Amino acid sequence: MKRHLMRNAIATALVMGGLTACGTRQPSMPEPPPPTASVHNTVVMPPISYGRTGEGLQLSKKDDPCDVPASLQQAVQDQLLEPFEFVVAQPPASAEGAPVLKVQITDILANAGGLYGGPKIVQLHGVLERRGEAPVQFSAQRQMFIYFGLPRTTCSMVGVVTYALGGDIAKWLLKPVDGAKLGEL
Repeated sequence: MKRHLMRNAIATALVMGGLTACGTRQPSMPEPPPPTASVHNTVVMPPISYGRTGEGLQLSKKDDPCDVPASLQQAVQDQLLEPFEFVVAQPPASAEGAPVLKVQITDILANAGGLYGGPKIVQLHGVLERRGEAPVQFSAQRQMFIYFGLPRTTCSMVGVVTYALGGDIAKWLLKPVDGAKLGEL
């Protein structure tokens, strides 16, 4: 009988200890409000435009079957590093005076055929304007020849390239050096 009581006492102690470890019945603290865009945590990035190649050819949407501007804008937003949290096309009143990053696609090679269509290349030129400072510029290029991921479509390959460029730009924004060459130039 003593053994049985002893086992019950130990089991009760373990259950009570487990319940105590799970937390209290006090109301939880309210979550802090989400951050809002401000001058210090926002980058204004107007719509990415198509520029001219080194040979002077004007690029357009017809040269871009994969919508590089949309994927690049999203890639920069996804990879922003502190103190930046937001990429916006137009600054809200709370972020008036935030740095403005203007990006142009200066070359794109995205032949159809996915893996068998040859290399996928995206080149960019960007200018960062900050209040009270001289503009700073960068050039960037990424390319992909072989792609082991699935699916192996042209746009999935271009997406990998633009995601890498977005990371390059996000890092550059922390210490924007004029004339920087980003990516695999």
